[in-house]
Amino acid sequence: MKTCLGIGEVMVELAATKTPDILQRGFAGDVFNSLYYAQLFLPDDWKVSFHTGLGLDQISDEIIAFIGRHNISCETIPRSKNRTVGLYMIQLSEGERSFSYWRDQSAARVMMDAPDMLAEKLAKAEYIYLSGISLAILPPQGRKTLLQMITAAKTSDKTVFFDSNIRPKLWENADIMRASIAEAGSIADIVLPSLDDETVAFGDKSAADVVARYLSWGAGHVIVKNGAAPTLSADASQQHLLSPEPVEHIIDSTAAGDAFNGALMACLAAGKPMNEAIRNAQICSAIVVTQNGALIPQDYFPEKLCS
Repeated sequence: MKTCLGIGEVMVELAATKTPDILQRGFAGDVFNSLYYAQLFLPDDWKVSFHTGLGLDQISDEIIAFIGRHNISCETIPRSKNRTVGLYMIQLSEGERSFSYWRDQSAARVMMDAPDMLAEKLAKAEYIYLSGISLAILPPQGRKTLLQMITAAKTSDKTVFFDSNIRPKLWENADIMRASIAEAGSIADIVLPSLDDETVAFGDKSAADVVARYLSWGAGHVIVKNGAAPTLSADASQQHLLSPEPVEHIIDSTAAGDAFNGALMACLAAGKPMNEAIRNAQICSAIVVTQNGALIPQDYFPEKLCS
C-alpha cells in the first residue's frame, strides 16, 4: 500500500447556505481539502494520511471522527491539552470568497513540538504534500524542523508537492515569508502556486516569471494555476499552456486550488501523463466552484476522473 501524506491544519468552517444569515458548519483546511479530493480519486492501492495537531476537546474528537469517515488516516498526532482547533468563516461576493479567521489557539501551530510523530510517516510516504499555510502557522523553529525533516526524508521514490498558498497576514513579515517559500520550493518536486498569490508576494508579472523563479530555486516541475486563464506547466526542458473549460455560474471559489491539487496527485498516482492529470484537475476544480463550501460530495464528479 502506497501513502499520500499531507501536513497541515484542519479548522472549523462556517460557510454560506441558500438561506440568508444561516451558516453551515463543516471542517476544512487547505492541505486537508486536497487530501479529501485525492482520496476520492486515488487508485485502490493508495491510502491517505494527514498529520496535524489537535486539542483534547470535543470538537477535536469530532474532527478525528470526520477525517476517519472520509477514509483518511489521522493517527499518532500531537494533541494539546490547552489548545483547540481554529475557526474560519467564508464571505462571498459574486462567487469570490474572503475569509475571517480565529486561529490563535490552534493546536496545529505546535504540531512540530513532537517531531518524532511525523518522522515515521515521512519515511513511509511516497507522496508528501504541504503548503505555505502549513509553514506560516508554525513558529520559526517548528518551520525549520519541518523543512529539515522533509529534506532528510527525500529519496528517489518520493515526490514532494508544495502549494505556496500565500497568506501574508499569517507570517511574521514579508522577508521571512519569501525566504520560507523559497526554501520549500527548493526541495519540492512539484510546485503548485497561484499567479495572483505570487504577484502579491514576489511581484511576478506573468506565470512564466513564477516558473522561472521556482525552477531557479531548484524545483523540479512548476504548475501555475490562474483561475479561468490557462494553467502553465513547465520544467527545465519544456512548458505547456492548458486552458480550462469555462464555468458558466461560479457559486463559491473556496478550495478550487485545493481540489485541483488533490485531483492532480491522484491522477499522477494512477499513472496519467502530466498534461492529462492537469486537465482532469481542472475539471475537478471547475465542479467545486459551482457548489458552496470546501468539500463537495463524490456524486458531483465523473466516476472515472483519474482512473
